[in-house]
Amino acid sequence: MRYIIVLLLFFYGLAFGADFRKLNRNDQVLLPQDLYYRGDYKSQWWYFTGHLTATDGRKFGFEFTIFVVNLNKRNYKSKFGLNRIYISHLAITDIDNKKYYFEDDTLRGSHNEALADSDRLFVKVFDDLISGSIEKFFLKGKASNFSFDLELIPIKKPILNGENGYSNKISGCEECASLYFSITRLKTRGVVELNGQKYRVNGESWFDREINSDYKTDKLKGWDWFSLMLDDGTELVIYRIKNKYGNVDKSSYAAFVDKYGGKINIDFKDIKIRPIDFYLSKKTGAKYPIKWEMVISNKKIYVESMMEDQEFIASKSTFNYYYEGACRVYGDLTGKGYMELTGY
Repeated sequence: MRYIIVLLLFFYGLAFGADFRKLNRNDQVLLPQDLYYRGDYKSQWWYFTGHLTATDGRKFGFEFTIFVVNLNKRNYKSKFGLNRIYISHLAITDIDNKKYYFEDDTLRGSHNEALADSDRLFVKVFDDLISGSIEKFFLKGKASNFSFDLELIPIKKPILNGENGYSNKISGCEECASLYFSITRLKTRGVVELNGQKYRVNGESWFDREINSDYKTDKLKGWDWFSLMLDDGTELVIYRIKNKYGNVDKSSYAAFVDKYGGKINIDFKDIKIRPIDFYLSKKTGAKYPIKWEMVISNKKIYVESMMEDQEFIASKSTFNYYYEGACRVYGDLTGKGYMELTGY
């Protein structure tokens, strides 16, 4: 569920009329095939965020996402035929030094410099690569002044968000949905390179996979999305969908994942969420709520960005901006996570 794809569907979808599969409430996630590229849907992405600690104690957050937007189903004889667009978004939050680094790229994959396989996990955009399996993931990302090479091993089994993975995004619109599953905690290790210096790191990550064909952009303003890994070994996923009027849509969703990987859906009516501090971007003028008070199952927590400026400006790919920030959790529960804020 990413705002980037909403924009891509708007800009590219009108120009290309291929008949891609749309979702209904009977659809469900099937593994492992839905981990791989699905050519029968309009758009999809593989999304990783995490917290890493170097051997010298330095702390980092990271984001690594690859998107594929399908435009045509034609079999072109020429390599210059445009069937799909591949996009990568990479970011590193240098938590100790309060610096944020990001880079995006776009390719059409005409000469296999970008590709996605339908029978294995192998998705790449230039030097940015996601590979492996549902048991072990490998990430390689390379930007102008940072890179990472990571191995991620799931600690818990995947959870199917919504109902069996059918995740509605706009109430009353059955097609406005995604196939959506998450692995809420992965043991992570590898190497981060930043400004020419290498750091051996260990930590924990979160993985989201979504597949969809129709988001009805005229009905959607944005969302506030939280992936929270708590210190007691449990997790919370919360996303608050905002309709075109800025009101909270009934499709908003929350779930609790216990220590053993069991998922319990939480009625969104039983959750109280309010922003209590903001960051005003000097680059875009967006005012992001970066500190939140939440009451969930009689537990009061605070979710706060670890630094103010974690705004991703996608000037080379999707021409939009959003907030993708490493955050801390404190109050009745403690932990860490990521917040994604769009529509501001």
